Amino acid sequence: MRARYILGEILTGLWRNISMVISVVIVTAVSLTFVGTGLLMQKQILEMKNTLVEQSQVTIFLCSPHSTAASCAGGAATDAQIDSVREALEGDVLSPYIDTVHERIQDEALEIYQQQFAGEGFVSNFTAEDMPVSFHITLNNADDSAAVVEFFQGRDGVDEVTDLLSMFAPFIDVLNQSTMFALGLAVLMLVAAALLVATTIRMSVANRRREIAIMRLVGAPNVFIRAPFLLEGATAAIIGGVIASAMLWVGLHYIVEGWLVEILGPQLITVGTDDLLWAAPVIIVLGAALSMVSCVVSLNRYLKV
Repeated sequence: MRARYILGEILTGLWRNISMVISVVIVTAVSLTFVGTGLLMQKQILEMKNTLVEQSQVTIFLCSPHSTAASCAGGAATDAQIDSVREALEGDVLSPYIDTVHERIQDEALEIYQQQFAGEGFVSNFTAEDMPVSFHITLNNADDSAAVVEFFQGRDGVDEVTDLLSMFAPFIDVLNQSTMFALGLAVLMLVAAALLVATTIRMSVANRRREIAIMRLVGAPNVFIRAPFLLEGATAAIIGGVIASAMLWVGLHYIVEGWLVEILGPQLITVGTDDLLWAAPVIIVLGAALSMVSCVVSLNRYLKV
């Protein structure tokens, strides 16, 4: 009987303040969407950094017949120049900083090139002799990559030295800044949602003062009187959380999986719709908790029982 009464009071309260409830749902949905976006972006940043660290941090491309760098004026790298790079990597100066080194010979480079550009007509024009020998290096500490790049850059027989982490640093910085912006905007929106919830509860209390007075007279416990108001706010916030989860699914499915993954590849872009299995419950619980806290504060102020 009490459960039925509380449910009826929740529905009545929501209907009486339908315009405010809709506002709470919309603001909560938008704010929780930004919260979820920030969480997912931060997860993507951490996994991207881990992926880049696990992969070759520094790659040394030796000269090929088509290289145009000044250090490749003599044409493709000679066996002596290749041996010189190999010995430097194994020497006492660099070996303490290096975890692993993978030497990619020309035949292997050609096979990878053919896989990357499969179906293109120009692929058949290249042979193994056109491919550069390369060394793919993983360091013990990614912070040492700049020193390794400087050590080999401009060396005779070396066409280019790339630092994978540095290449993606601008992209990671953009993601970090976007995350901070999303979380900052989410905080503002959550404050607005909390204020809207408090206003809605105050209006509900004002509309039901007579009913509250009667319940006091018959000795209704405080929890029984407060429960409908708390559950009203939580219901509106949960609806907003569900809408936010749906908006995140649309973004992940069409923007991330349908666009970014195709551009940057699944090895770097790892977040997807599967992450909603943990993100959606987090933002829904966060929305409900924030709403109930706002309700408690509002009730303590406007409902003296």
